[in-house]
Amino acid sequence: MSKKDDLENRSRRNNLRLVGVPEKAEGADPVAFFEDWLTLKFGKDLLSKVFAIERAHRVPFRVPPPGAPPRPVLINLLHFRDRDAILKKARDHPELLINGSKVVIYPDFSAEVQQKRVKFLEVNRRLQNLQVSYSMLYPAKLRVVARGEICFLDTPLEAVQWIDAIESLLKNWKPVD
Repeated sequence: MSKKDDLENRSRRNNLRLVGVPEKAEGADPVAFFEDWLTLKFGKDLLSKVFAIERAHRVPFRVPPPGAPPRPVLINLLHFRDRDAILKKARDHPELLINGSKVVIYPDFSAEVQQKRVKFLEVNRRLQNLQVSYSMLYPAKLRVVARGEICFLDTPLEAVQWIDAIESLLKNWKPVD
């Protein structure tokens, strides 16, 4: 990873990317709208006492035509702990809705890191089908917990080879209580 990309990702450390928020749902004051919405959805107990959003705006593209997916919303939080708490709780939350539309919350990464992570999508689907616990580490490294062991996989090819080698064992393995 280049220094430039590293600096860009560090500058995005407190950012959230919300996908699926209907256009114009946030009204004229997106900061106030998302502060209220996040507080309502996740509760004041989860967020810090000084929870605040510094900036909130749509990704700067043209307004999409009717029927097209809405532009993502970028939110810059004052504290990274609030960002981490929101991301953790959002994973466990069954459905987040704004005006009836499903909203998904992601960390905000540079285009280079996003491209690296997209390459793992098929691997992630296979792991979900096998009901194997996994997570993506920064920038794009897969951490898999299978049969009580932790494995780190650097490339999608390496991950596919690992899954192929252990897939039959995973299907037949039952944890001991």
